[in-house]
Amino acid sequence: MGLALVMALTVFGATYGFAATLGFSTQALGAGNAAVVSCQASGTPTGAYNTVYDPSLAGYRITSVTVVGIDPSCNGKSVSVTLTNAANVALASGVGTYSSAGSNTILAISSLSAMPAAAAVSGLSVAVNG
Repeated sequence: MGLALVMALTVFGATYGFAATLGFSTQALGAGNAAVVSCQASGTPTGAYNTVYDPSLAGYRITSVTVVGIDPSCNGKSVSVTLTNAANVALASGVGTYSSAGSNTILAISSLSAMPAAAAVSGLSVAVNG
């Protein structure tokens, strides 16, 4: 019984010690808590996709996404977009770095992982990262 108690205290103490060494900040999550402040003070960034006619589809493909309404204080942040179908399956994604030069609130993401048929896309998600 005494040995089991000593072993339990040793394991618990080591676990507690390791957990106490984990850090946290507004840029990374770990053990503990901290307020994570968004650079987007007001409003919500939205996206619209740009298309081109594809004769092989007899329809349109999405070639890029334009994100509007980004707060200038998000300067230098990574912005990601994901295009999804009706089953919420990702069809294409892209990432760009926002520059708020002047009062710019627009980011064009022209490097998508694929160019899906516009008819297959039913959702567009935008996330400002960092």
